[in-house]
Amino acid sequence: KYSRVRKWTVGIPGGKELIAIIRASGSISRVESQLSVSSSGIIAEKFIEKIRTVRESKEFKAAIIRIDSPGGDALASDLMWREIRLLAASKPVIASMSDVAASGGYYMAMGADVIVAESLTLTGSIGVVTGKFNLGKLYEKIGFNKEILSRGKYAELLAAEQRPFRPDEAELFAKSAQHAYKQFRDKAASSRSMTVEKMEEFAQGRVWTGNDAASRGLVDAIGGLSRAIAIAKMKADIPQDRQVTLVEMSRANPSLPEILLGVGSSLVVADRTVKELLQGLTFSYGVQARMDGILFQTLEEYPFGNPILSIIKDIISSL
Repeated sequence: KYSRVRKWTVGIPGGKELIAIIRASGSISRVESQLSVSSSGIIAEKFIEKIRTVRESKEFKAAIIRIDSPGGDALASDLMWREIRLLAASKPVIASMSDVAASGGYYMAMGADVIVAESLTLTGSIGVVTGKFNLGKLYEKIGFNKEILSRGKYAELLAAEQRPFRPDEAELFAKSAQHAYKQFRDKAASSRSMTVEKMEEFAQGRVWTGNDAASRGLVDAIGGLSRAIAIAKMKADIPQDRQVTLVEMSRANPSLPEILLGVGSSLVVADRTVKELLQGLTFSYGVQARMDGILFQTLEEYPFGNPILSIIKDIISSL
């Protein structure tokens, strides 16, 4: 009955050669925030630790980055891309795309030697999005006043969320976003051995299915994790008929005490005043390499919801 179950799925070693599986699921951020549970999203600093562990170990013959992400923080995506490139310089690295590997998710995949996507994977979205909140009217409604003491022409660029951009600030902000986009596009062109002009045809934030991406040279092969494993074995000079042991580098799912601790922490933080919540909401995380632009999508990533974001959402929805 269980003869077809692969040994590695139940923790039974399959062979002497080791291949690392590094999973990257969810939105991308640089560091873990107070609003996050231990297993939510891709935290760049934690992901980089796993990459370095695999790179420094001589036991692993290859690595597979299993990506399921719509993107997120552009700087975090770039930092992880760099680490994946360093890993690829020491051993074969295969990017295996799951349901979504777009924008920052595709940014990560660009660092691998080979990109494998499912037929209906949503990928591409080579572009960036950024902006800031203008909460002036909201502040008036709730009786909140904010004064800023600053020095420097652009010191209030992101801090003054109670007003819109001045014309010179808007121009500077647009230039910053354009610079981030060009950096993303140019790296994509280099990784796919395309001219920048050719990559521009496929970039500009366009989203492709796996099949469409393959026909345009954005991915190398169509298939799932099994296909990625076969390619990793080939790149590592491991015979296809030889068993290997797949080592999961991802953190285990949180235990019940950890989940309860996360709920408790969120409830404690929820005691902050609405004013503090709004200030936290308007803190800028910079340019985003993200396929979706839905402000409160984060709520869907928590199994029990987050009371802080719920409060803010209710306030803004009532305007």
